[in-house]
Amino acid sequence: MTTWIRCAIGLFAVLLFSRGAAREVPQDRITILQSEVRQRIDGFGLNFTGGWFDDDQKQMFHTFIDDLGVTKFRVVPYIVASDWEQVNDNDDPEVMNWEYYNKVYSGPRFESSWRAIRYLNSRGIRPTIALMGPVPKWMLADKISPPQHKVCQPAIQMAPLSPAMYQEFAETVVSMLKYARDHEHLEFDTFSPFNETDCYPPEGPRIDPDQAPAVLLAVARRLQREGMGDVKLSVAEQAVITTNYTTPILENAELMKSVGAFAYHTYGENSVGPQVQRVLSSPYANLPVWLTEYGDLSDQDQSSANDWKSFSLAGNRRALTALNQGANAIFYFDAFDDYEECAARNTYYGLYRTAEHRYTPRKRYYATRQLYHFVRPGSHRVELAGEIKGLTVSAFLSPSSDSVIIVGVKEGGPNRIKIEFPEDAPTPKTLNLYITTPSIDSAKQASVPVQNGVAVVDLPDETIFTLVGATREH
Repeated sequence: MTTWIRCAIGLFAVLLFSRGAAREVPQDRITILQSEVRQRIDGFGLNFTGGWFDDDQKQMFHTFIDDLGVTKFRVVPYIVASDWEQVNDNDDPEVMNWEYYNKVYSGPRFESSWRAIRYLNSRGIRPTIALMGPVPKWMLADKISPPQHKVCQPAIQMAPLSPAMYQEFAETVVSMLKYARDHEHLEFDTFSPFNETDCYPPEGPRIDPDQAPAVLLAVARRLQREGMGDVKLSVAEQAVITTNYTTPILENAELMKSVGAFAYHTYGENSVGPQVQRVLSSPYANLPVWLTEYGDLSDQDQSSANDWKSFSLAGNRRALTALNQGANAIFYFDAFDDYEECAARNTYYGLYRTAEHRYTPRKRYYATRQLYHFVRPGSHRVELAGEIKGLTVSAFLSPSSDSVIIVGVKEGGPNRIKIEFPEDAPTPKTLNLYITTPSIDSAKQASVPVQNGVAVVDLPDETIFTLVGATREH
């Protein structure tokens, strides 16, 4: 586990002298460095497909917002596909044929999504509208050439989105947004016009890194033309997180005026760090980096053991790793079980199990709550020093900087750990401990005293834990 990638030398110096004596960090403790403030947390989110939204799910969504602590949603409006314009609306991409589009967007699949977004708006949430899946075949190029970057399924050859169709693609996707805003009066701030274009054919159209800026620029210009320039783009939503879609986008100054966030996906051990560095090294260092998909992909194993090991422990380890590497927001995939066209089967990624209009939380819900419930938007991550075998940990200051929140995933190592605060930092008197284990669901266990700047915390062999302490009296 790497918890102090950046500024390692500086952090080591702080650690050596934080209590007035040079010494090595014991292997059973973590030091919280409140003065080493890192990125602002924009919030925590969930993905879901709007076409599967039903009014009887509202109680579940109330729980997501009021108990779990979700403040962001990434909503897919059309059943994991972007091919609703099977026949071109007309022969002119500059003119939207509203007789055609009105029929499409008033259909049942879109209507469910409009209800979902309307509900989120009623709760004060302006979601990201995100497109997934293939585009109509008539938008693809005639020729196939091998990709020059890593893709999910290299054995599958697929033609890319045709450059001659960039304007048609922009017309299609912007017409959907225009209908949502003008006809349905929905509120949204961010738009993701394509998804995992390196994981074709099911997840998105093939758009290579050198093509992405031109496609995105066509969408941005069309948004401006239609009076929707306030809608910012979430880019590039790639599946292979190590591929560099970022630099070509950063180099297009006109496009960057419309970019609201850089967004990535990971279900493995690679995370956002290299992409964060690209953004921080650019003239757009203040733009947020979001992990818009994470979790686990082993959904067909529905055992409680897999729910714990893969979706709870590994999924939350991925969440904390992304935050430690600089992510401003993360979005769990998926909110609830549904049928996915790209997989051509029922999928079981959800925090909530879905069965005959009954919705029940899985263990992974409570595991995710350990982070989402306690770390609020406007918090800032702070650095920490020390490394304990089997432990991944992140630390945060609350929005008002009057509390420290420590979230960890313990997958082994010592059962007793020490949390240390430097002498010159505000130190809580106690840390309230909340844990999720195979037998405990996000429950308070103890109030741990902080004595001489050190709290001694006893933890089970495997646990996801949160420590919360006030650093000043209210």
